[in-house]
Parts: sequence; C-alpha cells; structure tokens
Amino acid sequence: MEVKALQSCVEGKVTTATDAGYENLRRELIWNQLTPARYPQLVVQVATEHDVVEAVRFARANRLKIAVRGGGHSWVGFALRDDSLLLDLGRLTQVSIDHAARTAAIQPAVTARDLNRRLAAQGLAFPVGHCPTVSLSGFLLNGGLGWNFNGWKPACFSIEAAHVVTADGNLVVANEQQNADLLWAIRGAGPGFFGIVTQYVLKLYPVPGAITTSNYYYPLQCATEVGAWAASIAGRLPKEGELTIFFAPAPPTLAERCRSSNGFVCIVSATAFVDTKSEATAALGLLESCPVAHTCLEKELNRPTPIDALFDLGNMLWPERHRYLADTLWSNSPPATVLGTLREHFLRAPSAKSLAVFAFSTGAEGNTAPLPDEAFSMTARALLLCYAIWERPEDDAANAAWHRETITALDPFAVGHYVGESDIVADAARAQRSFANANWQRLQALRQQYDPEGLFHGHFSALKL
Repeated sequence: MEVKALQSCVEGKVTTATDAGYENLRRELIWNQLTPARYPQLVVQVATEHDVVEAVRFARANRLKIAVRGGGHSWVGFALRDDSLLLDLGRLTQVSIDHAARTAAIQPAVTARDLNRRLAAQGLAFPVGHCPTVSLSGFLLNGGLGWNFNGWKPACFSIEAAHVVTADGNLVVANEQQNADLLWAIRGAGPGFFGIVTQYVLKLYPVPGAITTSNYYYPLQCATEVGAWAASIAGRLPKEGELTIFFAPAPPTLAERCRSSNGFVCIVSATAFVDTKSEATAALGLLESCPVAHTCLEKELNRPTPIDALFDLGNMLWPERHRYLADTLWSNSPPATVLGTLREHFLRAPSAKSLAVFAFSTGAEGNTAPLPDEAFSMTARALLLCYAIWERPEDDAANAAWHRETITALDPFAVGHYVGESDIVADAARAQRSFANANWQRLQALRQQYDPEGLFHGHFSALKL
C-alpha cells in the first residue's frame, strides 16, 4: 500500500496509525470525549473535492473500507472504524449564496452557526441544527431536525442537489433530473449512505420578522401534568412554532429550589417563527393556560430570539469537552406517561448535567401531514431525545448503566427512532426502525446498486464502544 503515493496526489494530509500524531488526531476528530476504542488504519484530511476522489480510488485499489467524518458530532463516533480509511471532510467549509435564487451551495463541514450568520446578513434562513457547532453534512444526511422543523420541515427536504463521490471513484451530480435516486437517499439515509457528499445545494427561506421565545420553569415533580397540558395545546400553536419540554440542569437562580429533584428542572419552551410581534404574542400566550401555572418557578416571556441567539441555549444544554451517551425515540404515547417514566430516572441520574428533550409536533395537521417520498420517513406526535452527560472517566460505568436503564424503560413507548442520534451501535435494529419499511428496503437495494462491494461502511458494521 503506497501511502506516499496517496499523499503526493492530494492537497490535504495523510496520517497513518504508526505516525507520531495519530492518537491525538484520532481523539480530536470526535466531539464526544467518550472516544470509542476503534482505530482507523489511515486518516485523510482532505482539502479539496479532488482529494475525496483520489482517496476513494486509493481505498478501492487497496481494499480498505471507508468511513466518513463531517464534523465529528456523531455521538457514537461512526467515523472511527477499525482498519479503515477515515476520510475527514473537516476542511471543506466553503459557502456560496445566491440571494436571487434563494439557494446556497455549501461544503459538508460548514457549521450551523456559520451558515446561519452568513444567511442572516442577507435576510435569509435555513433550518440549521439546534447545536451551533454541528456541521451540516451529517445533520442533513440524518434528516436534519433543525430550528422550525415543523414549519420548514426537516432540513433534508430542502436539499435541491448535491455533488457525490461514488464507490467507483467518480464525481456525479444528484438532483431531480439526474441520479435522482441518489438524491432520494441523501435526504435522510443517515450514516449508512453509500457515497460521499462534497457539496449540497440548499433551498433557503426568508428570515421570519419576529422570532420569539417564552420559557417556563416548573418543578420536575409537575412533569406529568405539564406534559398532558402541552400535548393539548400543541395543535393550537402555529406550525411555525416549536414546543419542547426539557429536563435540564436547573439554572443557578433555581438551584436551591430544585435540590429535591436531583438538581433538575422541567422547562416548557416555545419559539414562534413568525413575522410580527403580535403574531408571536398571540401564539405564545397559549402557554399561560397551564393548569399548574401556580407552581411555575420562573418565566421568561416573549423574548426576541434570532436564530443566533437561540444557539446560546444549545451551547448551554450540550456543553463541549464532555462525555455523552445519547438515544432517541419517536412516540405516539401519552406525553404524561412518557415524561412520568423519564422523571423517575432523572431523579436518580448520577450526573446533574444530563438532559432530556421532548419535542412536540405542532400545527393543526401535526404529524398527520404526509412526508415527501424520501429516505427520511419516520415521524410521530413527539420526539424524545435522552442524553447522559458527564465529565470524568471514572464516572463512565455509573452513567452508562443509568442511560441504558432509562432507555430500556422508555423503549415500550417507541414507534421508531431518529437515526442521527440513536445508539445503533448498542442496538443495530434501531437503524431499520428509523425508517418506514419500504424506504429501508429501497435503501438496501440502492446500496447494493451503488456500492456492491461494500466499500463504504453501512449503518451498523460490527462496532464496539
């Protein structure tokens, strides 16, 4: 295997498992500090689209399977695969905006915050992810449940075209006119996509004129009552609104009052992506109707929150340089029942930094509106995301046991999962359960068509934590 030959024909950097800086690089490529014990044979940090083509051809010639890193935010570290070529796209960060056409051509490692700032300067927006440091590539491939996902829909549906390097080492364009089946798969296939996207062309939206947020802090003990009430108003909110219940660390002002709930608080947060203050006030006024409003510990009402300000919440909830376990489920079960079960586990969580997110479908149609025919095909009335978050390696066992027990207790409420944040390493069946059956079968057929020799890792090649 002529690694020097590969280095001579790419502008980026090639690192082998025997190089001095390998281990530091391996760890730096994963955002989660709970780094899996998996060791690629080569890491290619590409600098250009041409580098991607050369790396794929090299891997094919040398019978190396390929794993791809966009921004390294995969909770389970899919980019780290034993004895593979890890293709790191982290240097591909170019953005080109066509204001008249309302489109943006972006490379895969552009982050949510960077794209939003560029767009906002021109009065445009895109349903970027809630965490500002997430790169767009993995986010889009997983479906992209970003800001205003009820109104703008999952971000993958706003992909209009893409450049793709296929398993045979060719660079092709995928759009509605050519390679349309590749575009279908890009819209939600997740980490099992059978190619490498080097550019996305995205449909953009006007920035809403009055993005506004209200937050209500309730004792964790009130979660069941709050959950039942929130479900009753979700359909009355505009579809251009997010309604979410968080189990989160109590802010310093409420820490003493939340000692009895293990340091956690129940936050009801609603954001209206509307054009006028009066629309926002009317929509968010529904949150005053909670039957246990007298127990509310603190309120933040009708705060102007452009998307860049909303990212501040993401920074608080998902802190950097921490250890994470994550899993998700789509659910049609009564929110009070789900949240009651979740509460019992948070009352004994070993880390006070852990987090749960329960996001409702909003608008009159809610989840009854049919999805476009794309790979992304799993939805329900609510999405639950549960994270164990801690700092010290010596706390790994306790947090892993707690997270596993919590997810096991929640699984009976699941109708499916969100492939982007489900632990399909621990449970491979979660990958298939992230898609409608017909869509999963089509993905497997397309994978066989485009990558018959299995050059790219699938959703769940044999992995270890």
